[in-house]
Amino acid sequence: MKKTLLLLMISLGLMSFAQGTRIMYEYKFASNIEKKDSLETELMYLDIRKDESKFYSRQKFVSDSTREAYFQKQISMGSTSFKYEGGKEGKVAYSINKKYPDFTTVLHTSIGDSKFSVKNEKPMEWKILPETKKIDKFEAQKATVDFGGRTWTAWFSQDFPFQDGPYKFHGLPGLILEMEDSTGTHAYKFVGSKKFDDIEKIEKKEELAGTKPGTVIRTFGFANGKEIEISEEQFKKQWKDYKNDPVKNMRQMLSQGNVKMTVNMNGKQINDSAEMLRAMEKHQKESIKNDNNKIEPALYP
Repeated sequence: MKKTLLLLMISLGLMSFAQGTRIMYEYKFASNIEKKDSLETELMYLDIRKDESKFYSRQKFVSDSTREAYFQKQISMGSTSFKYEGGKEGKVAYSINKKYPDFTTVLHTSIGDSKFSVKNEKPMEWKILPETKKIDKFEAQKATVDFGGRTWTAWFSQDFPFQDGPYKFHGLPGLILEMEDSTGTHAYKFVGSKKFDDIEKIEKKEELAGTKPGTVIRTFGFANGKEIEISEEQFKKQWKDYKNDPVKNMRQMLSQGNVKMTVNMNGKQINDSAEMLRAMEKHQKESIKNDNNKIEPALYP
């Protein structure tokens, strides 16, 4: 009897590690500092497993999964004509991976049509303060940190057995439930937690729900190919180069002479290469100008 009970306890322990815990945050942010009175909102997931965690946008995950499922289905059917009407795209395109127990932290993001994997090189020097408050039903304590070009205030709870948090943040003696930067333009708020097995089937249904035939898919603007592993300094250089010439890669591709393409810019079909580059450059520079309040401004000089 004792042997059976011991085996049952071991089995349950392994199941709990396999499940993992999903922490959900409401992320409010201003992409444009000049519009900080009208914050955008995104639901973010922090998926915690035994050896690692992943932080990402729920909507980005759903839209990417839906797109992938559609194309896999069409290819398996032998189709050569692809039409796709995607659902709502996520506003937060990056994701963060942390490896336990040393908390090696990697940012997965893109610049233009290039993907990058950027290892965090800056330590987090927290200052834990005596103030406490209740968040939901949990006791939370205050802490502050200067990181990535911002000053942050965090509230963490030791009611959770995790030393993790949203974005790259970690290292406090508990789970970070709330965070806000000193400008009030980036803030995370805990909205719940669930074991993976409670939600995986629901998420799967939602991923496939938006797969509808419709307009021709536009692939330009999506980062493609394999991630490039670079340092933070190398990433800063890539960003500076992109700001100065956001259509450099497209110009090189079109200069080969054997590439023909048509783009739709604000409802206008453009197939002349020179006109296309001018329109794209104007659009990209306008996007860069308006996306001027990055969560980690030190990475985007």
